[in-house]
Amino acid sequence: MKRKKTMGLVAMCLIMAMLVLVGCANGGAATPSEGTGESGAAASAGGAASGADEEYAVIMSLNQLEFFDALKAGVNDACAETGAKWYFAGPQEAQPDKTAEAIDQAVAKGVTGIILHGQFEETGPSVDAAIAAGVPVIIVNSDVTSNRLSFIGCEPYNNGYNMGKELAERVGGKGTVIVANSLSLGQKSAEDNQDGCLAALAEYPDIKVVEVDDKADSTIAPTAIGTALQANPDAVGIVGVDAVSGVGAATAVREAGLSGKVTIVCRDRDAATLELIKNGEIAASFAQNSYVEGYIATKWLHDYVNGNFKVVEDYLGAGINPIPPNVDSGSIIITQDNVEQFEKKYEYQTTA
Repeated sequence: MKRKKTMGLVAMCLIMAMLVLVGCANGGAATPSEGTGESGAAASAGGAASGADEEYAVIMSLNQLEFFDALKAGVNDACAETGAKWYFAGPQEAQPDKTAEAIDQAVAKGVTGIILHGQFEETGPSVDAAIAAGVPVIIVNSDVTSNRLSFIGCEPYNNGYNMGKELAERVGGKGTVIVANSLSLGQKSAEDNQDGCLAALAEYPDIKVVEVDDKADSTIAPTAIGTALQANPDAVGIVGVDAVSGVGAATAVREAGLSGKVTIVCRDRDAATLELIKNGEIAASFAQNSYVEGYIATKWLHDYVNGNFKVVEDYLGAGINPIPPNVDSGSIIITQDNVEQFEKKYEYQTTA
């Protein structure tokens, strides 16, 4: 299986070019599990670029996780520049129905636009209903089959491929490699990540692959990976494909007395992962550009509803979508050489 061509650099160049072009042109109460950010003072009242009357909803499951801080901060900063309001909502468990319900509620509130962290195909009909009601939606992280305006996220197959390639090179292209993922949850992005990782490892005939389902659960991952290590004492590397896999892998390696003997490549930039990179237990982690995804999505929604994209005279009236339908935001590889750059916490304003 050949590697797909990564378009991340080209896509990001396109993003910046569009921001330069449009830069010259010219909301209800939250529940305790939701947050509302307001940044009206940052934009000049009454100016052509003012978004003081706009409100954006950021919707995802598991919104309490540190992983989402970067996305929220990106939205917050974009709203600070336009004066718009924003809030985040969704269930604190992986619940497709409740996530779809949050989309429906945002539409009922009359929000200006929605940034959806794509997690479940079941939310597609709610996205389509939002579009039909005149509420534009941009999906980030993982795409969902729908009529959304655009998808901005790390292409999962490419990301998985690059993670597998990184691990293979670090272990010299041979030995037993454990690949931990959450395939049992049925998320397409996890499956694509896995496919890409396995494709990369398959390019090395001297690598044997052992797959482990860690269910994206921090309490299960160490045990599942530890069991795989016991069954494969010759393991030389672990690829932790989902967000909890890296910490789980490091715990399992440490408990097995194999520290320094098993190389770990994972994903995410949470505090625990960064600390394990600093002390050498994790060799590298692939961090998604979640801040950029949130920032660009919000700015694009603002420019879209204000007719700022000078593609045609009246794209809103003509029903033309001027926004690129798919943008690969890529990943940043974190190692001991640059980990200190990622330690500052993201900040955003919220009210309950």
